[in-house]
Amino acid sequence: MKRPAGPHGRDWRRSSIIVTTVWSAAIAAACETSSTITQAPTPVKCQVTLAAPPMLDADGGSGTLSIDTAAECAWDVSTTAEWITGLSPASGQGAGNVSFRVAENDSPSPRDGVIVVNGEQVRVSQRAGCQFDVGPSSLSMPAAGGSGRITVTAPNECTWTASTDAEWIALSSSPGSGNGVVGFKLARNEGEARSGVIAVGNRHSTISQAGVSASSCAATIAPASHTIPAAGGSGAVAVTAGNACRWTASSNASWITITSGAAGSGNGRVGYLALANIGGSRTGTLTIAGQTFTLTQSALLCTFSVSPGKQRVEAEAGSGTFSVSTGGGCSWTTQSNAPWLTITSGAGGTGDGTVSFSYAANTDDRDRKGTLTIAGRTVEVEQKKPKGKGKGDDNDNEEEDD
Repeated sequence: MKRPAGPHGRDWRRSSIIVTTVWSAAIAAACETSSTITQAPTPVKCQVTLAAPPMLDADGGSGTLSIDTAAECAWDVSTTAEWITGLSPASGQGAGNVSFRVAENDSPSPRDGVIVVNGEQVRVSQRAGCQFDVGPSSLSMPAAGGSGRITVTAPNECTWTASTDAEWIALSSSPGSGNGVVGFKLARNEGEARSGVIAVGNRHSTISQAGVSASSCAATIAPASHTIPAAGGSGAVAVTAGNACRWTASSNASWITITSGAAGSGNGRVGYLALANIGGSRTGTLTIAGQTFTLTQSALLCTFSVSPGKQRVEAEAGSGTFSVSTGGGCSWTTQSNAPWLTITSGAGGTGDGTVSFSYAANTDDRDRKGTLTIAGRTVEVEQKKPKGKGKGDDNDNEEEDD
Protein backbone atom coordinates (compact mmCIF):
# COMPACT_ATOMS: atom_id res chain seq x y z
CA MET A 1 0.00 0.00 0.00
CA LYS A 2 1.31 3.31 -0.89
CA ARG A 3 1.02 5.91 1.77
CA PRO A 4 0.49 9.52 0.76
CA ALA A 5 3.42 11.79 0.77
CA GLY A 6 3.33 15.01 2.51
CA PRO A 7 3.87 16.35 5.85
CA HIS A 8 1.69 13.69 7.57
CA GLY A 9 3.23 10.62 5.94
CA ARG A 10 6.22 10.45 8.20
CA ASP A 11 4.08 10.96 11.29
CA TRP A 12 1.99 7.94 10.51
CA ARG A 13 4.98 5.73 10.32
CA ARG A 14 6.23 7.08 13.65
CA SER A 15 2.88 6.40 15.30
CA SER A 16 2.82 2.83 14.11
CA ILE A 17 6.21 2.17 15.62
CA ILE A 18 5.14 3.61 18.97
CA VAL A 19 1.94 1.52 19.16
CA THR A 20 3.77 -1.62 18.30
CA THR A 21 6.33 -0.98 20.99
CA VAL A 22 3.72 -0.30 23.68
CA TRP A 23 1.73 -3.38 22.83
CA SER A 24 4.84 -5.58 23.01
CA ALA A 25 5.69 -4.15 26.39
CA ALA A 26 2.18 -4.79 27.67
CA ILE A 27 2.31 -8.39 26.57
CA ALA A 28 5.69 -8.86 28.21
CA ALA A 29 4.42 -7.33 31.43
CA ALA A 30 1.39 -9.60 31.44
CA CYS A 31 3.55 -12.69 31.03
CA GLU A 32 5.78 -11.78 33.98
CA THR A 33 2.75 -11.33 36.36
CA SER A 34 1.23 -14.73 35.46
CA SER A 35 4.50 -16.60 36.23
CA THR A 36 4.80 -15.14 39.77
CA ILE A 37 1.26 -16.18 40.84
CA THR A 38 1.27 -19.83 39.71
CA GLN A 39 4.75 -20.94 40.83
CA ALA A 40 4.70 -21.08 44.75
CA PRO A 41 7.75 -22.82 46.42
CA THR A 42 7.09 -26.40 47.74
CA PRO A 43 9.15 -28.49 50.32
CA VAL A 44 11.22 -31.28 48.91
CA LYS A 45 11.05 -34.81 50.34
CA CYS A 46 14.59 -35.91 50.76
CA GLN A 47 17.02 -38.04 52.71
CA VAL A 48 16.34 -38.44 56.49
CA THR A 49 18.45 -39.93 59.25
CA LEU A 50 16.65 -41.76 62.09
CA ALA A 51 17.91 -42.53 65.62
CA ALA A 52 16.51 -45.84 66.95
CA PRO A 53 14.85 -45.55 70.39
CA PRO A 54 16.10 -47.73 73.28
CA MET A 55 14.40 -51.06 74.01
CA LEU A 56 11.13 -50.57 75.84
CA ASP A 57 9.92 -52.48 78.90
CA ALA A 58 7.34 -55.25 78.65
CA ASP A 59 4.74 -53.33 80.64
CA GLY A 60 4.45 -50.77 77.83
CA GLY A 61 4.89 -47.03 77.85
CA SER A 62 6.06 -44.22 75.57
CA GLY A 63 9.11 -43.61 73.41
CA THR A 64 10.66 -40.93 71.18
CA LEU A 65 12.10 -41.15 67.66
CA SER A 66 14.61 -38.47 66.51
CA ILE A 67 14.58 -37.34 62.83
CA ASP A 68 17.55 -35.48 61.28
CA THR A 69 17.15 -33.89 57.85
CA ALA A 70 17.49 -30.58 55.99
CA ALA A 71 15.23 -27.74 56.95
CA GLU A 72 13.42 -27.77 53.59
CA CYS A 73 12.80 -31.53 53.69
CA ALA A 74 9.25 -32.71 54.52
CA TRP A 75 8.53 -36.09 56.04
CA ASP A 76 5.63 -38.44 56.96
CA VAL A 77 5.58 -41.08 59.72
CA SER A 78 3.71 -44.42 59.72
CA THR A 79 3.85 -47.93 61.21
CA THR A 80 2.37 -51.35 60.47
CA ALA A 81 2.71 -52.63 64.07
CA GLU A 82 -0.64 -52.69 65.85
CA TRP A 83 1.02 -52.40 69.24
CA ILE A 84 2.74 -49.12 68.28
CA THR A 85 0.30 -46.23 68.43
CA GLY A 86 -0.01 -42.48 69.02
CA LEU A 87 2.57 -41.27 66.45
CA SER A 88 2.82 -37.52 67.05
CA PRO A 89 3.31 -35.56 64.91
CA ALA A 90 2.43 -37.75 61.94
CA SER A 91 4.22 -35.40 59.52
CA GLY A 92 6.63 -32.49 59.60
CA GLN A 93 9.54 -30.67 58.00
CA GLY A 94 13.15 -30.44 58.96
CA ALA A 95 14.69 -32.04 62.04
CA GLY A 96 12.34 -33.05 64.86
CA ASN A 97 11.08 -35.68 67.29
CA VAL A 98 8.14 -38.08 67.03
CA SER A 99 6.60 -39.55 70.19
CA PHE A 100 4.78 -42.86 70.24
CA ARG A 101 3.31 -45.43 72.65
CA VAL A 102 3.66 -49.19 72.90
CA ALA A 103 1.16 -51.59 74.47
CA GLU A 104 2.05 -54.11 77.20
CA ASN A 105 3.80 -57.23 75.95
CA ASP A 106 2.28 -60.20 77.76
CA SER A 107 3.96 -62.84 75.61
CA PRO A 108 7.00 -64.78 76.79
CA SER A 109 9.07 -63.48 73.83
CA PRO A 110 10.41 -60.02 72.96
CA ARG A 111 9.00 -58.32 69.86
CA ASP A 112 10.07 -55.82 67.20
CA GLY A 113 8.10 -53.30 65.15
CA VAL A 114 8.97 -50.73 62.49
CA ILE A 115 8.33 -47.01 62.17
CA VAL A 116 8.70 -45.66 58.61
CA VAL A 117 9.78 -42.08 57.79
CA ASN A 118 9.92 -41.21 54.07
CA GLY A 119 10.74 -44.82 53.23
CA GLU A 120 13.41 -45.09 55.89
CA GLN A 121 12.74 -47.65 58.66
CA VAL A 122 13.71 -47.67 62.29
CA ARG A 123 13.25 -50.68 64.57
CA VAL A 124 11.31 -50.44 67.86
CA SER A 125 12.05 -53.31 70.27
CA GLN A 126 10.14 -54.37 73.40
CA ARG A 127 11.20 -56.80 76.08
CA ALA A 128 9.31 -60.04 76.72
CA GLY A 129 6.63 -60.09 79.39
CA CYS A 130 7.73 -61.56 82.74
CA GLN A 131 6.49 -65.09 83.15
CA PHE A 132 6.25 -66.42 86.71
CA ASP A 133 5.79 -69.90 88.05
CA VAL A 134 4.93 -70.75 91.65
CA GLY A 135 4.96 -74.07 93.42
CA PRO A 136 3.31 -75.98 94.74
CA SER A 137 0.11 -74.94 93.01
CA SER A 138 -1.86 -76.09 96.05
CA LEU A 139 -1.02 -76.84 99.66
CA SER A 140 -3.06 -78.33 102.53
CA MET A 141 -2.56 -77.12 106.09
CA PRO A 142 -4.02 -78.33 109.45
CA ALA A 143 -6.70 -76.49 111.39
CA ALA A 144 -4.11 -75.69 114.07
CA GLY A 145 -2.36 -73.35 111.63
CA GLY A 146 1.39 -73.12 111.15
CA SER A 147 4.00 -71.86 108.71
CA GLY A 148 4.80 -72.75 105.11
CA ARG A 149 6.34 -71.39 101.93
CA ILE A 150 5.98 -71.40 98.16
CA THR A 151 8.75 -71.02 95.58
CA VAL A 152 8.83 -68.46 92.76
CA THR A 153 10.58 -69.08 89.43
CA ALA A 154 11.15 -66.06 87.16
CA PRO A 155 13.82 -64.46 84.92
CA ASN A 156 16.42 -62.47 86.83
CA GLU A 157 15.22 -59.10 85.52
CA CYS A 158 11.62 -59.73 86.52
CA THR A 159 10.55 -58.20 89.81
CA TRP A 160 7.55 -59.53 91.70
CA THR A 161 5.39 -58.93 94.76
CA ALA A 162 3.34 -61.57 96.54
CA SER A 163 -0.22 -60.88 97.70
CA THR A 164 -3.07 -62.83 99.28
CA ASP A 165 -6.85 -62.54 99.35
CA ALA A 166 -7.23 -64.10 102.83
CA GLU A 167 -6.94 -62.22 106.14
CA TRP A 168 -5.89 -65.42 107.92
CA ILE A 169 -2.79 -65.82 105.70
CA ALA A 170 0.11 -63.61 106.79
CA LEU A 171 2.94 -63.21 104.24
CA SER A 172 6.43 -62.90 105.66
CA SER A 173 8.45 -62.27 102.46
CA SER A 174 9.38 -58.93 100.86
CA PRO A 175 9.13 -58.21 97.10
CA GLY A 176 11.82 -59.95 95.09
CA SER A 177 13.20 -60.51 91.61
CA GLY A 178 14.08 -63.66 89.75
CA ASN A 179 13.82 -66.91 91.66
CA GLY A 180 12.71 -66.62 95.28
CA VAL A 181 10.60 -67.88 98.17
CA VAL A 182 7.40 -66.54 99.72
CA GLY A 183 6.92 -67.48 103.37
CA PHE A 184 3.54 -67.45 105.06
CA LYS A 185 1.89 -68.21 108.39
CA LEU A 186 -1.68 -69.38 109.02
CA ALA A 187 -3.85 -68.51 112.00
CA ARG A 188 -5.70 -71.24 113.88
CA ASN A 189 -8.97 -72.19 112.18
CA GLU A 190 -11.82 -72.56 114.66
CA GLY A 191 -14.55 -72.95 112.04
CA GLU A 192 -15.24 -74.75 108.79
CA ALA A 193 -12.56 -75.68 106.25
CA ARG A 194 -11.36 -72.69 104.19
CA SER A 195 -9.03 -71.78 101.35
CA GLY A 196 -7.12 -68.72 100.20
CA VAL A 197 -4.76 -67.73 97.39
CA ILE A 198 -1.18 -66.44 97.34
CA ALA A 199 -0.57 -64.70 94.01
CA VAL A 200 2.68 -63.75 92.27
CA GLY A 201 2.14 -62.05 88.92
CA ASN A 202 -0.44 -64.05 87.01
CA ARG A 203 0.27 -67.26 88.91
CA HIS A 204 -1.13 -68.37 92.25
CA SER A 205 -0.95 -71.10 94.85
CA THR A 206 -4.10 -72.23 96.67
CA ILE A 207 -3.75 -72.74 100.43
CA SER A 208 -6.40 -75.03 101.96
CA GLN A 209 -6.82 -75.23 105.72
CA ALA A 210 -8.78 -77.95 107.49
CA GLY A 211 -11.72 -76.93 109.65
CA VAL A 212 -12.78 -77.91 113.12
CA SER A 213 -15.84 -80.15 112.96
CA ALA A 214 -17.79 -81.86 115.70
CA SER A 215 -16.36 -85.23 114.72
CA SER A 216 -12.76 -84.05 114.68
CA CYS A 217 -13.20 -82.46 118.11
CA ALA A 218 -14.89 -85.36 119.87
CA ALA A 219 -12.90 -85.03 123.09
CA THR A 220 -12.67 -87.77 125.71
CA ILE A 221 -12.02 -87.53 129.44
CA ALA A 222 -10.54 -89.95 131.94
CA PRO A 223 -11.69 -90.95 134.45
CA ALA A 224 -15.39 -90.33 133.82
CA SER A 225 -16.23 -90.61 137.54
CA HIS A 226 -14.59 -90.68 140.95
CA THR A 227 -15.48 -91.15 144.64
CA ILE A 228 -13.96 -88.86 147.22
CA PRO A 229 -14.11 -89.16 151.02
CA ALA A 230 -16.30 -87.00 153.24
CA ALA A 231 -13.24 -84.99 154.28
CA GLY A 232 -13.02 -83.62 150.71
CA GLY A 233 -9.84 -83.15 148.68
CA SER A 234 -8.52 -82.51 145.19
CA GLY A 235 -8.36 -84.48 141.97
CA ALA A 236 -7.80 -84.17 138.22
CA VAL A 237 -9.36 -85.26 134.95
CA ALA A 238 -7.34 -85.80 131.74
CA VAL A 239 -8.69 -84.43 128.44
CA THR A 240 -7.81 -85.92 125.04
CA ALA A 241 -8.69 -83.79 121.98
CA GLY A 242 -7.35 -82.71 118.60
CA ASN A 243 -4.68 -79.99 118.55
CA ALA A 244 -7.04 -77.36 117.17
CA CYS A 245 -9.96 -78.29 119.39
CA ARG A 246 -10.79 -75.77 122.09
CA TRP A 247 -12.71 -76.81 125.20
CA THR A 248 -13.81 -75.50 128.58
CA ALA A 249 -14.53 -76.95 132.01
CA SER A 250 -17.19 -75.87 134.51
CA SER A 251 -18.62 -77.10 137.80
CA ASN A 252 -22.28 -77.89 138.29
CA ALA A 253 -22.04 -78.26 142.09
CA SER A 254 -21.39 -75.52 144.64
CA TRP A 255 -19.08 -77.76 146.66
CA ILE A 256 -16.77 -78.53 143.69
CA THR A 257 -14.38 -75.85 142.41
CA ILE A 258 -12.29 -75.89 139.20
CA THR A 259 -8.72 -75.07 140.25
CA SER A 260 -6.94 -75.40 136.88
CA GLY A 261 -7.68 -76.09 133.23
CA ALA A 262 -10.91 -74.09 133.02
CA ALA A 263 -10.16 -73.72 129.27
CA GLY A 264 -7.71 -75.28 126.86
CA SER A 265 -7.11 -76.80 123.43
CA GLY A 266 -5.84 -80.19 122.42
CA ASN A 267 -4.81 -82.53 125.21
CA GLY A 268 -5.02 -81.10 128.70
CA ARG A 269 -5.83 -81.57 132.36
CA VAL A 270 -8.56 -80.18 134.62
CA GLY A 271 -7.96 -79.87 138.36
CA TYR A 272 -10.76 -79.66 140.95
CA LEU A 273 -11.30 -79.34 144.72
CA ALA A 274 -14.18 -80.80 146.73
CA LEU A 275 -15.15 -79.30 150.09
CA ALA A 276 -15.64 -81.47 153.18
CA ASN A 277 -19.02 -83.17 153.44
CA ILE A 278 -20.86 -82.48 156.67
CA GLY A 279 -23.92 -84.47 155.73
CA GLY A 280 -24.97 -87.54 153.89
CA SER A 281 -23.38 -88.83 150.70
CA ARG A 282 -23.77 -86.55 147.70
CA THR A 283 -23.05 -86.44 143.98
CA GLY A 284 -21.89 -83.52 141.82
CA THR A 285 -20.79 -83.16 138.19
CA LEU A 286 -18.30 -81.25 136.08
CA THR A 287 -18.77 -80.53 132.38
CA ILE A 288 -15.42 -80.93 130.65
CA ALA A 289 -15.03 -80.60 126.87
CA GLY A 290 -18.70 -81.39 126.50
CA GLN A 291 -18.36 -84.56 128.58
CA THR A 292 -19.77 -85.18 132.07
CA PHE A 293 -17.52 -86.08 134.96
CA THR A 294 -19.33 -87.41 138.06
CA LEU A 295 -17.92 -86.98 141.56
CA THR A 296 -19.46 -88.89 144.46
CA GLN A 297 -18.61 -87.89 148.01
CA SER A 298 -19.09 -90.21 150.97
CA ALA A 299 -21.28 -89.22 153.88
CA LEU A 300 -19.77 -87.85 157.07
CA LEU A 301 -19.30 -90.71 159.58
CA CYS A 302 -21.42 -89.46 162.46
CA THR A 303 -21.74 -91.02 165.92
CA PHE A 304 -24.42 -89.87 168.32
CA SER A 305 -25.00 -90.21 172.02
CA VAL A 306 -28.18 -89.22 173.87
CA SER A 307 -28.38 -88.72 177.61
CA PRO A 308 -29.94 -89.72 179.77
CA GLY A 309 -30.94 -92.92 178.10
CA LYS A 310 -34.06 -93.17 180.34
CA GLN A 311 -36.13 -90.84 182.46
CA ARG A 312 -38.77 -91.54 185.14
CA VAL A 313 -41.26 -88.77 185.70
CA GLU A 314 -44.16 -88.08 188.05
CA ALA A 315 -47.75 -88.82 187.24
CA GLU A 316 -48.55 -85.15 186.98
CA ALA A 317 -48.02 -83.43 183.63
CA GLY A 318 -44.60 -81.91 183.15
CA SER A 319 -41.60 -81.55 180.84
CA GLY A 320 -38.07 -82.78 180.44
CA THR A 321 -34.99 -82.68 178.20
CA PHE A 322 -32.47 -84.96 176.52
CA SER A 323 -28.99 -83.92 175.41
CA VAL A 324 -27.50 -84.90 172.00
CA SER A 325 -23.76 -85.14 171.46
CA THR A 326 -22.21 -85.60 167.96
CA GLY A 327 -19.80 -84.13 165.42
CA GLY A 328 -20.21 -80.58 164.13
CA GLY A 329 -21.38 -81.67 160.71
CA CYS A 330 -23.73 -84.40 161.83
CA SER A 331 -27.43 -83.74 161.55
CA TRP A 332 -30.16 -85.50 163.46
CA THR A 333 -33.92 -85.55 164.02
CA THR A 334 -36.33 -86.38 166.86
CA GLN A 335 -39.75 -87.98 166.94
CA SER A 336 -42.18 -89.14 169.60
CA ASN A 337 -43.47 -92.70 169.69
CA ALA A 338 -46.16 -92.16 172.35
CA PRO A 339 -49.25 -89.94 172.13
CA TRP A 340 -48.71 -88.52 175.59
CA LEU A 341 -45.14 -87.41 174.79
CA THR A 342 -44.77 -84.21 172.71
CA ILE A 343 -41.57 -82.72 171.28
CA THR A 344 -41.55 -79.04 172.15
CA SER A 345 -38.12 -78.10 170.72
CA GLY A 346 -35.12 -79.77 169.12
CA ALA A 347 -37.10 -81.74 166.55
CA GLY A 348 -33.95 -81.64 164.43
CA GLY A 349 -30.46 -80.18 164.52
CA THR A 350 -26.78 -80.39 163.52
CA GLY A 351 -24.01 -81.10 165.95
CA ASP A 352 -24.66 -80.99 169.68
CA GLY A 353 -28.15 -80.04 170.76
CA THR A 354 -31.01 -80.38 173.26
CA VAL A 355 -34.39 -81.97 172.83
CA SER A 356 -37.24 -80.68 175.02
CA PHE A 357 -40.43 -82.60 175.49
CA SER A 358 -43.58 -82.51 177.56
CA TYR A 359 -45.74 -85.29 178.94
CA ALA A 360 -49.38 -85.45 179.86
CA ALA A 361 -50.69 -86.47 183.29
CA ASN A 362 -51.05 -90.19 183.92
CA THR A 363 -54.59 -91.07 184.96
CA ASP A 364 -54.19 -94.83 184.72
CA ASP A 365 -53.93 -97.09 187.78
CA ARG A 366 -50.49 -98.26 186.71
CA ASP A 367 -47.18 -96.89 185.45
CA ARG A 368 -46.74 -96.31 181.74
CA LYS A 369 -43.78 -96.12 179.37
CA GLY A 370 -43.21 -94.22 176.14
CA THR A 371 -40.21 -93.67 173.87
CA LEU A 372 -38.57 -90.94 171.81
CA THR A 373 -36.25 -91.56 168.87
CA ILE A 374 -33.43 -89.00 168.94
CA ALA A 375 -30.55 -89.11 166.41
CA GLY A 376 -31.41 -92.69 165.69
CA ARG A 377 -31.28 -93.63 169.34
CA THR A 378 -34.34 -94.74 171.37
CA VAL A 379 -34.75 -93.22 174.82
CA GLU A 380 -37.45 -94.15 177.31
CA VAL A 381 -39.74 -92.01 179.43
CA GLU A 382 -41.46 -93.90 182.28
CA GLN A 383 -44.31 -92.16 184.09
CA LYS A 384 -45.53 -93.17 187.53
CA LYS A 385 -49.16 -93.98 188.26
CA PRO A 386 -51.08 -91.52 190.37
CA LYS A 387 -50.73 -91.96 194.15
CA GLY A 388 -53.54 -93.79 195.97
CA LYS A 389 -54.49 -95.85 192.96
CA GLY A 390 -54.20 -99.64 193.04
CA LYS A 391 -53.18 -102.05 195.91
CA GLY A 392 -49.93 -101.19 197.65
CA ASP A 393 -49.56 -97.93 195.84
CA ASP A 394 -47.69 -96.15 198.59
CA ASN A 395 -45.22 -98.94 199.11
CA ASP A 396 -44.60 -99.23 195.40
CA ASN A 397 -44.05 -95.51 195.03
CA GLU A 398 -41.61 -95.42 197.88
CA GLU A 399 -39.58 -98.24 196.42
CA GLU A 400 -39.47 -96.59 193.00
CA ASP A 401 -38.30 -93.32 194.51
CA ASP A 402 -35.26 -94.97 196.10
